[in-house]
This record gives sequence, structure tokens and C-alpha cells, in this order.
Amino acid sequence: MKAIVQYKYGDTNTLYLKDVVKPKIKNNEILIEVYAANVSSGDMRINTLDVPFILKPLLRLVFGIKGPRRKVRGISGSGKVIEIGSEVTKYTIGDRVNYINSMGAGCLAEFVALKESSVMAKIADNVTYTDAAPISFGAMTAYHFMNESTIEKGSNVVIYGASGSVGSYALQLAKHFNASVTAVSSKKNHEAIKAIGADILIDYKTEDFSESKEKYDIVFDAVGKISKKQSMKILKENGKFLSVKSLTKELTSRMVILNELLSEGKIVTLMDKIYSLEEFKEAHKHVYGLHKVGNVVIEVKK
Repeated sequence: MKAIVQYKYGDTNTLYLKDVVKPKIKNNEILIEVYAANVSSGDMRINTLDVPFILKPLLRLVFGIKGPRRKVRGISGSGKVIEIGSEVTKYTIGDRVNYINSMGAGCLAEFVALKESSVMAKIADNVTYTDAAPISFGAMTAYHFMNESTIEKGSNVVIYGASGSVGSYALQLAKHFNASVTAVSSKKNHEAIKAIGADILIDYKTEDFSESKEKYDIVFDAVGKISKKQSMKILKENGKFLSVKSLTKELTSRMVILNELLSEGKIVTLMDKIYSLEEFKEAHKHVYGLHKVGNVVIEVKK
């Protein structure tokens, strides 16, 4: 099968399209024919070790000393179940699923084998594989911060970096939970984020969001570029500063909720560009450039 592999950490020149052995499943695993693979900031951080210097030794210990231990890259995607192990009960052949496999990777390939217990959920027939692929990364990260427990009806929310994958899903989730959203992004992306529900738009290049006269219940940093100190002046007395720098949880139960919202049209996947498998380097360069709008997906099978 064809797969994107990496032998040492680095830029897009360390990624290769190769023929590798098709995975065989164990009794508790399923084999998925991959239709779409998401290329996210999470992929970038692992592939390039783009983390604070103090964290680099830890990432090498977890993912591999000189290069990724799991050579086939890609941590999230979507596809169709084509084989199930004898112990599998939750999935059947033909199920359409999306998933995240942060530790094992392997999603940027024509086939991937995953345990039944993996963070994975079924996707509805009215949802495309390309729209479903980013849900397990961008939408699930956003849901960790923007959910029924963190947002009350009428909450006033700022999302910094609202045009990225996490930010665009966070904006829509905040609106779903009846918040008013001020979206901070580059002006060139304002039209796209207004279309998905932003109430107020701020161009971070010309306006300092922290000088706003409004007071907010939540300031959410969706790109890890601002601090709580910057937000203190505009937070209400009991307001919260949230950031993607915090640890999040990957849960199948959250995937189920998000897939339902996607199927019902209550959230959409903001798509920047869809690439072919052969265009894998262009897709990764797009993401590594840090200026994508929403999501970048590689269509492995049409």
C-alpha cells in the first residue's frame, strides 16, 4: 500500500511517499480503508519537533529519539471499515468512521489498523469523508474548551485565532451553546469566519483585542499565542482564560457528539484546501506555513 513515511524529524523534505506493507489486524482490531487524512498542527509539532526546547527531549522519548518510531505518519482521518477482528463488537464491515491515533499515527496511508478501543466513532451517510477527517483533532480540541459545562447562555466569548482549525470549530460550538462571539483573526479571513457565525470581528494586525471596552466571560486562545496577563483587563470578575497550551482529552464520547452536530449541520468543517495523496508535500507545507484557514485534508481515496 502507499503511505507517507518519515525517518527523521524535520521539514517537508523528510516526508516520502512509499510502498509499505499493508497492516494485518489482531482479534481486537479493525482494518480501515482510508479515504481522507487530516493534516493538522498536531502533525506539524510531532513531525518537526516544533515545541519549546524544554519539551523536545520528552517528545523524543515518547515518539522516537532520532525520528518517529511509527514511520507511517498522520494522526487523524476518516475511512471505511473493511475487516474486523474476531473480538470486535462495536463496528461492522462497511461502517464509515473517523478517528485519532496520536501515539500510533499511521493514518496517512491507504489502510490503517486500529484497536476497537481507539478514539473513533461512526460518521453519518450525509457527511463526506473530507469533512469528517478533521473532527477528531480540531473539533475535539475545541469541544474540550467550548462545551455545555463551560458556556452559559448569553456568555460573551473572545476567540483568538478564530480562523484556524480549532478556532473555527470553537467559534461554532460557542454559538451552538448560545454565546456571543468576538472573533480575532487576520482581516483577510473575516468573511470566512463571519459566514460560520462570528458576531464581532477584530483584525489582530491593526487592533489590540485586549483594549476592548467590552468585558468577557471567556477568552480562548485557539493558537497558543497570547497570555492570561494580556486578557485580564477584558475578563469579567469570574471570567476564564483558556488556551490550547493546556492538556486536552481525546474521548470517543466527544467524537460521537461532534459527529452528530456535523451531521445535523450545527457545525461545519471550514476547509482551506483538499490535496491528493501525491500532493502530500504541498499539503504539509501549507500547514507548516501557519496561515491556513480552517483545515487542510489529503484525499487518499475518492
